[in-house]
Amino acid sequence: MRSTYNLRENMPHPLLRVKPAFTLIEVLVALVVIAIGLLAVLSVAARSVRVGEYLQDRVFGSWVAQNEITRLRLTPKWPAVGESNGEVLFASRKWNWQAKIEGTPDPDLRRVTVSIALAANPKQTVTRLIGFIARPNVQPVKLPTPATVGRPQPGPS
Repeated sequence: MRSTYNLRENMPHPLLRVKPAFTLIEVLVALVVIAIGLLAVLSVAARSVRVGEYLQDRVFGSWVAQNEITRLRLTPKWPAVGESNGEVLFASRKWNWQAKIEGTPDPDLRRVTVSIALAANPKQTVTRLIGFIARPNVQPVKLPTPATVGRPQPGPS
């Protein structure tokens, strides 16, 4: 037996058919969820940029401090106890440095503390580095080598 049901005749007009679709409320809720997600991503990206700038300032500041300690070490005159400061251009930015030179229990050694700040914000220290400078022309102490430890040293005959 054949079916006498004709599908074309029993279908409603194509414009009157109900098609599954999203309502306006559902679309708006989806847009709000997407917007909140994008704001969170942008917030994380902005924070990452700030952290990167902070770390760059710290690295450049430590290089400026190392350069200042090296400059003091290479100066022929031994630095006097006290404070000094200055400004230097490094990595296309102006940096303020302040060096505090102190004595140590060893009379042939000075402690140098160099503080670095950006010239644009001199009150905020970016980094601080401590180094030591030996008195020029001091003969180094000869330490025993592992091969001579425990052996009697030849003395004057």
